[in-house]
Amino acid sequence: MDTFMRRFGTFVFVALMQILFLNRISLFGYVTPLFYIWLIVRFDSYMKRTGMLLWAFSLGLVLDMFSGTPGLNAASATLLAMVQPGIVKVFVQTERYEQLIPSSATMGSRPFAGYLLLMTVLHHTTYFLLRSIPLGDWSVLVLKVIFSTLLTFIFMIVAERLTSSSGTKR
Repeated sequence: MDTFMRRFGTFVFVALMQILFLNRISLFGYVTPLFYIWLIVRFDSYMKRTGMLLWAFSLGLVLDMFSGTPGLNAASATLLAMVQPGIVKVFVQTERYEQLIPSSATMGSRPFAGYLLLMTVLHHTTYFLLRSIPLGDWSVLVLKVIFSTLLTFIFMIVAERLTSSSGTKR
């Protein structure tokens, strides 16, 4: 129950932060941080797949309801949760995978940064592709993906530094 309550608290915090603050950022019309994926990239390796999908879909649905993006966040977040276990395995030694919460402390700084970057690129590519249907200007789409990915990645690295330096190794 403790894990559920901690995850629920993170869910509420991340959703409120995204809805109230981060959705209002639109630098140069291209850069929008989608930090809410932090919850998904930090799913435990021992969490059941259905649980991951339900948490991610619920988070995306809540964001869609308050952001006016019908299904974009839910689809992108669910896809991210679906591929998360496989992507974690790419960046972690197999014997360390069983009881792992992805972080720089458990994976190492470089593998964790690579993992975060890959997950962010995957999510943002999906999100902005769905958002730009029908496909118009590809250069604008690429710029949105690149710059939003960079800003979100920076936010997640800062969040990782803050959570790891506060002594809360989960």
